[in-house]
Amino acid sequence: MNSSIRLFAVFMIIAALLHACSGETRVQIYNSLPGGVTLTVHCKAIKGKDRGQDLGAQQIPPGGMWEFHFRPRSALFSCSFQWPSQFHNFDIYEEKRDDKRCYDKCQWFVQPTGPCLERTMCEKWKS
Repeated sequence: MNSSIRLFAVFMIIAALLHACSGETRVQIYNSLPGGVTLTVHCKAIKGKDRGQDLGAQQIPPGGMWEFHFRPRSALFSCSFQWPSQFHNFDIYEEKRDDKRCYDKCQWFVQPTGPCLERTMCEKWKS
C-alpha cells in the first residue's frame, strides 16, 4: 500500500473515531407530502439532558428537509406536524426505540399516514 493511501486510511479512521466520540445524533425530517404543501413541524425535548428545550416551529417546503442534533442520553423528542386540514403528533426520537435502528442519524420522511424511518419503516401517528 503506498503512503498516500495509508495516510488517507488513517485520516478516515480518525474522522470516524472523532465522530463516534462526539456522541451526537441528528434527526432529519423530510417533507414527503403529496400535493406540494408546506409542512409545519414543532418539536420539543420531553426527556433527557435537553428536557424542556423547545426547537420552535419550522416550515419545511415541499421536498425540503429540516434537522436538529443533540446528545441522546435518555432523549425523547416529540413533534407536532401540521399541513392543510391535518394535525398530528409523533415522538420523532425515542432513545429506546431509535438508538439501535438509526444510530447517529435518523431520517424521517413525513407522509399522510405517518412518518417513515429511512423510507421503509413506517409508523402511525400518535394522534
